[in-house]
Amino acid sequence: MYSKIVAAIVILLMSVSVQARYVKDRAGTWEATLLAKHQGEDTIASKNGAKTEFADNTGWGFSLAYNMDNHWNFAWEFSHNNPKYKAQYTDSNGDAQVLSHRSDFYTNNFNVTFHLLEGNITPYAVLGGGFTYVDSNVSNGEYYCYGYYYWYCYSNSYNTTEWSYNAALGLRADITSNVFIRGSYGYQKVDMGSGSNKSDANITRFEAGVRF
Repeated sequence: MYSKIVAAIVILLMSVSVQARYVKDRAGTWEATLLAKHQGEDTIASKNGAKTEFADNTGWGFSLAYNMDNHWNFAWEFSHNNPKYKAQYTDSNGDAQVLSHRSDFYTNNFNVTFHLLEGNITPYAVLGGGFTYVDSNVSNGEYYCYGYYYWYCYSNSYNTTEWSYNAALGLRADITSNVFIRGSYGYQKVDMGSGSNKSDANITRFEAGVRF
């Protein structure tokens, strides 16, 4: 713990010391990033006794943002994670069932970022909200067919689209006038519908981006 505190202080001092060095203003510029997004383990419990446990998973995403000035950044972000899960529930006959599968989380967020410093190395804070499409990839029993040169049939899956919210703290470094990297650690909440707890997962992001 002590070493982590010392490292955090050193990083902050470094960020302050570079303020007098070369900096290209972020103000009035656009930027795009590619990101790796690690979603931590999570458990959702329903009032009827059902429980779903999601494993941790590293996914991908991208973002497009506008810097209003050197401090404020407004971004749209898309990300995808596909964690494994184990669902425990009681069927219509009253028998306990366990289902293991892999899910898909597709998240669209609008994020507001505040950069603490104007320089090329700065801590930042993020608040955002949007919606997440969650697909169980398990058939709901409804099949549909259509045909052109041949018949094709498919089945819908159990899925839902819910509001999602996120917050994070991070550190950004502008390597050149157009290239930057940043990393953050935070939290994502997805409202999984009435009668169940919300999905609460820790989120770690690493991003590489260009400014234009």
